[in-house]
Amino acid sequence: MTTFILLFRKLRLTGFKKRLIENANREWELWGEPLYELGNRINSGETECSPVYRERVGEYWKKGTNYDRDGCDTSIPWSSAFISFIMKKTGAGDEFVYSPSHSKYIRDAVANTKSGKKHTFMAYKLSEKPVSLGSLVCYSRQSGVNYNTTSSYKSHCDIVVNVNKRKGVAEVIGGNVSDGVSKKVIKIDREGYLTDSNNDWFTIIEINK
Repeated sequence: MTTFILLFRKLRLTGFKKRLIENANREWELWGEPLYELGNRINSGETECSPVYRERVGEYWKKGTNYDRDGCDTSIPWSSAFISFIMKKTGAGDEFVYSPSHSKYIRDAVANTKSGKKHTFMAYKLSEKPVSLGSLVCYSRQSGVNYNTTSSYKSHCDIVVNVNKRKGVAEVIGGNVSDGVSKKVIKIDREGYLTDSNNDWFTIIEINK
């Protein structure tokens, strides 16, 4: 029995989150398992404009956001197209905002939380929720952005695929990280709250599905 199956059973993950993590890990493996540990590159993988992977990025764009682009459109970030692809493949349906911009679904999740009603995707400040399996952790890629920002902005989100509070780390997978689908090992505290300082993290999106 694999480590992931044991982990899923122990934590009683929902079917959606289990599939989400499986789909993210599958894509990471397809890209040669590029890995960054606390900001340091441990393993390199494939790149976006190389044969096969150019077309794979094209699938993220087309199936995730209905845009006709590929991995050689290097001036256009595809990280949100990757998240959209994974969400659609996992079965998020019309509850997720599929977009080439992370900020659109982040702002939607923030609005869901502020509504006071339970929604499938709900965003919280870092101090409000610990990192959990199947959640999204997001950071800003421009200055002046915070949880309450309502205008469009540059950002990035990763899918949490492993949490180890004892060691104080979480593993997250995202697209368009060093031109591929990469895993990062980031710092958390013993209670699971995000403390990593390698990026300007500002929100966690929890999935109630």
